[in-house]
Amino acid sequence: MFKKIFGGDKSGPRALTEPSQLQVGDIIAFKQRRSLPDELQGQQLEVTKVAGYQYSETEITKELTLRSEDSKTYYLSVDDNDGDPLLCFSIKLPEKKLFTLFDENEFSELWGEEFVTLTVKEKPAELASWLADSYTQRMKEGEAYYYNKDCGGVVPEDDEGEELRYHECVGDVDSRYLSVEIWGDGDTDVSLVAFCPVDVIEEMWPSEQ
Repeated sequence: MFKKIFGGDKSGPRALTEPSQLQVGDIIAFKQRRSLPDELQGQQLEVTKVAGYQYSETEITKELTLRSEDSKTYYLSVDDNDGDPLLCFSIKLPEKKLFTLFDENEFSELWGEEFVTLTVKEKPAELASWLADSYTQRMKEGEAYYYNKDCGGVVPEDDEGEELRYHECVGDVDSRYLSVEIWGDGDTDVSLVAFCPVDVIEEMWPSEQ
């Protein structure tokens, strides 16, 4: 477990009371809860990176990159959800896996004039707890900026943000979403997203450094 790797001392100079306070090197542990994707239940993960997304003129959404004990990568942000915060977990899909889940022609319609519904063709065991049966598009060509640093929740005054466009699709299971990000160089990231209540967090430990 991570706490053994770091010497087992849970004390530290910072008191962590909410996930937005996490920094690189900190550890977050989760309970055994069905709302979590299977592979995150009861696990401890290390924060390896902090970045930010700007979806509005005044706010930055903090994104944490998490590494599991078996070196898998996950992403975590917090959705305000009108004052009832939710944890937003995501994993990126490789292209070879993407079109085992979705019909390629149907998926391309995300860029068309109409809002579309995507049907999942099959559910691989390793992704089943991340997936809904279908996804309905609710955002087309949204605009955002990505900051490759911890912005502290404040929109930077410089122009360091990388512009992107994105589509969002809501699953027929309310807590499962699909996100498609299109970057300026044409690269496209497709992510499976899972929303969970904040109380799935068991404990958070600050880095010993």
